[in-house]
Amino acid sequence: MKVSQHIWQNGKMTPELPDEAPQLILLFGNEAARQALPLLQHHFPETHIAGCSTSGEIAQRTVRDNIATITLMYFSDTRIKVFSQEVTSPDSSAAVAEQLAQQAKHTDLQHLMMLTDGLSVNAQTAVQGITTALAPFNNISGGVAGDGERYQQTYTYHQDGISSNRILLVGFYGSRLQVKYGCYGGWKAFGPMRYVTRSEGNRLYELDGQSALALYEQYLGEHAADLPASGQRFPLGVRYHEQDTDQVVCTVFGIDREDNCLIFALNIPEGSITQLMHASMDSLIDGAQLASAQACGDCADSCPDFALMVSCIGRRSVLQQIADEEVEVLSETLCQDIPHSGFYSYGEIAPIMGNGPCNLHNQTMTVTTFSEQE
Repeated sequence: MKVSQHIWQNGKMTPELPDEAPQLILLFGNEAARQALPLLQHHFPETHIAGCSTSGEIAQRTVRDNIATITLMYFSDTRIKVFSQEVTSPDSSAAVAEQLAQQAKHTDLQHLMMLTDGLSVNAQTAVQGITTALAPFNNISGGVAGDGERYQQTYTYHQDGISSNRILLVGFYGSRLQVKYGCYGGWKAFGPMRYVTRSEGNRLYELDGQSALALYEQYLGEHAADLPASGQRFPLGVRYHEQDTDQVVCTVFGIDREDNCLIFALNIPEGSITQLMHASMDSLIDGAQLASAQACGDCADSCPDFALMVSCIGRRSVLQQIADEEVEVLSETLCQDIPHSGFYSYGEIAPIMGNGPCNLHNQTMTVTTFSEQE
């Protein structure tokens, strides 16, 4: 396996594209990516393309804006298939995703990359649809398309063009492909654990029979006046079932004082167990390092050929000017100069803690490493 990496910026490709066609092209970015897509389609008419809009591009150990990152992936013995379908409404997301997963299902499926629109698709139920169709298969990772802090329009990119309401799956097939996962946030729980006693979808009303909004404001103290913005710094850790040992990080997306509820980026079912979370800048950076270490495995013996990094717009908002540091620490934990690409998203898709059930996450760094064994 080998990769060739390029950046499209201000109408220029650096370096120039090679003549050899890859099996897969990953394309991340906003307007620059939409400009680059026709060129890629023309230059590599038979190559699969997969990508999405972002809330920041990861390239060359930094976080960038207003560029397109382009990764050409060449495999010796791995087959690539792309499956995609538009979603007519968020309520149909799970059914569409399950149908696509059934198409992708095969005995030698090694990894499934999932990219989805960030506003028209219910990414959480879509992930659940895929895991239901493929259970017990959990080798799934990817992310939800972003649109910076605008939240107006998100896109997925593929060989046939650009879509704003599509679920896109990339299947990797073949026994020689080795894929590893890292998934870690760096958030620390505080306060008592509480049960969700009333919720509707992503609207949380009551914890232990008490107003969730009032409890949140009580624990946030002086930060409560800045809700929902301050919610980025105080997400909710959620265990969906009693037997779950790891928490999924859920971000406050808004508040509705008339309805007396908190609005989250993910659905929070009744019966879930929750706990408030917080983090320092250092612990978030440490979380990125742990995600990288999980995905690296025994990298001392064999370096991966490529790493896909998907982080969250919420982490970027919290880290602000030092967001580059979490990308830098990822590169340092992996093998030196390993090719890498990725983006800041509206949601991260990966197995919990790198080896558990696949879930949609918020405020989490996820890393997927790829290598082909000789």
